[in-house]
Amino acid sequence: MSHSFTFSDLCAGIGGFRLGLEAIGGDCVYSAEFNDDCEKTYSANYGDKFDFKDVTKIDATSFPYVDVFCAGFPCQPFSIAGNQKAFSDPRGEIFFKLAELIQVSQPKVIFLENVTNLVKVEKGRVMRDILSILNEIGYNVSYDILDSSDFGVAQARKRVYIIGKRKDLGNEPFLFTRKTKGKVSFKTIIEKGDNSIPISDKWQQYIDLYTGVIDEKQLGFEVPKTRKKLERADIQADLFDCVLQIRSSGIRALSIDKPLPTFAVSISGGGAMIPVYTGERRHLSLVEMKRLMGFPDDFDFPVSRTNAIKQLANAVCPPVIESIGKDILKQIAIYPLLEIRAFG
Repeated sequence: MSHSFTFSDLCAGIGGFRLGLEAIGGDCVYSAEFNDDCEKTYSANYGDKFDFKDVTKIDATSFPYVDVFCAGFPCQPFSIAGNQKAFSDPRGEIFFKLAELIQVSQPKVIFLENVTNLVKVEKGRVMRDILSILNEIGYNVSYDILDSSDFGVAQARKRVYIIGKRKDLGNEPFLFTRKTKGKVSFKTIIEKGDNSIPISDKWQQYIDLYTGVIDEKQLGFEVPKTRKKLERADIQADLFDCVLQIRSSGIRALSIDKPLPTFAVSISGGGAMIPVYTGERRHLSLVEMKRLMGFPDDFDFPVSRTNAIKQLANAVCPPVIESIGKDILKQIAIYPLLEIRAFG
């Protein structure tokens, strides 16, 4: 496919933006990400190392022009799971650097992604500030909250997406496609018989406990208070064929007959608390976790399994990025109308 537009990939992670936009003919001309392990994964899949590590140190005068300026800026300052310090968190300041790069390079389109809590933090003030800053530097801005399960991904992961259109390109509001496919159940992406991450003997006993095969007195170990019984079980969940999600508050049983909730993995003691599939008494495999995030099965992780899982859990879902990319191509004059038709 010939390249039709250029884009940057800042706060790139493992390249979820890149995967989605290359699928519709985009050419990534600049990438930046602080994490060294992410660079190993990025390089293995795209053949490029990052152009820069620390986004806050990029010299704006040397930053290249791109048609679409993309960044999945850090979500921790805005996340419910974090302490919601927003702009007072040094990671929150990355947004101001992005605004400087945008102001100097004047891309046609800004394309940003973050957690949905960004809209609510500080009673909406942070989001109003973001929209106001982008407006002041010359962009008409729209945003929407989209759920990855409406784009063929077997995970209900809601994120806020922000699109800024340079004011000389018109002031029509940007419209997001809100759904491209019907809901996909987790059951459809299970890789049957993939026992690549087996469970421990302790987990075998936990499954027996939660399915009523044994009671707590028959366990061969002391059970923490949060694991004596399931914290919550999905009404539809068949405990003998479900996913157990491990959280600090306890264990939840999830039905495999619908998309799983947001894929998040606690990292504890150097290992990842990976969800368990009771139907085959094993942890979810890396292939299943890639599918959960909308990444291809052959996406390569030349890092430890714990790092791979952490990288996936922090990624953006490429199918959602691809859909918004198509919306950009249809609605904003990035290149001649003749070529737009190719994407339907």
